[in-house]
Amino acid sequence: MNFIIKLKKHEITSKTLLLIRLDAIGDYILFRNFIEAIRKSDKYKGCTLTLCGNMIWQELSENFDSKFIDEFIWIDRNKFANDILYKYQVLKNIYNRGFEAAIEATYSREILFGDSIIKISNAKERIGSSGSPEPHAKWKRNLLSDRYYTKLIPVINENLFEFEINKEYFKNILEKEPDARSPFIITSNLPNLENINNKYVVIIPGVSEESRRWASDKFKEVAEFIMTNYQFDIVLSGSKQENYLFEKVVINAFRERFINYFGCTLTELAKLIADAKLLISNDTSAVHFAAAVDTPFICIANGFYYGRFNPYPKHIFDKAHYIFPKDFLPRKGDSVDKISPLEVKSLVENILNQ
Repeated sequence: MNFIIKLKKHEITSKTLLLIRLDAIGDYILFRNFIEAIRKSDKYKGCTLTLCGNMIWQELSENFDSKFIDEFIWIDRNKFANDILYKYQVLKNIYNRGFEAAIEATYSREILFGDSIIKISNAKERIGSSGSPEPHAKWKRNLLSDRYYTKLIPVINENLFEFEINKEYFKNILEKEPDARSPFIITSNLPNLENINNKYVVIIPGVSEESRRWASDKFKEVAEFIMTNYQFDIVLSGSKQENYLFEKVVINAFRERFINYFGCTLTELAKLIADAKLLISNDTSAVHFAAAVDTPFICIANGFYYGRFNPYPKHIFDKAHYIFPKDFLPRKGDSVDKISPLEVKSLVENILNQ
């Protein structure tokens, strides 16, 4: 495929930069505030900046970050992995752009995604991270794709929180520490959401991975505690496919105080969490939204991503509250079923009574 694409003469367009980030929504929230630093840096000032991103966060990026990005290339990861014609068209488009420089901004580099795009870009300068330390991925990168790059940035400390990993990475590239001290999303200029008139708590009862999903009846017990003891409404949210969870958590005696916001856009989710008194969630991107809009949250987590994605260091966000299974092993995790509603209710009480 690469050979066929490269049959056409490749012409470099000066002052052009391709920035690649193809991972999940939460990863993007922990990365996006560094785009401004790239845009304003001495090294890339005046460049046309193109972001090649995962289309699942397209609406979020175009709404909040278009002032720093000149062009977007959106990729459907599933089609890119499984549809050879789609992948060919994407790679051909990137090759034909003739980028002068390209940065793969992902710590956990993926050979089939970011690495393959770096390779086909044929940019004069191709920068990437030396990569996350998981043995099953590291040897493959060393064998196959490290050579696609003209420069690999070494990871000095593998035990940093993801936001700090990004900051250290761009400090090395830009030769100046970015100003961002924590993730942030400005939602004050967004319109108010429909059907929400009272103070409320947001609950996110779904999550993509079964191992991270706390039982619906446990969320229901926590919701009943809030409804019984406080004058807050409860907004339930998540993806459109998770709408069935509304009926699993809603309490008929308090039905009029439950609001269904499943299937909302990412911009709406940011506003929803920004205006909430508290977020209660599985370990999902919602907690990163909460940190970015300065809303206290309780995260029910299995500990698998301990250190890198949870818990938030206090100096980055001090309103983050995590509940892990008792005696869990960091980065190996344990079942969230071991977490009792009583633990969550006690923490809810402490926060709402402040």
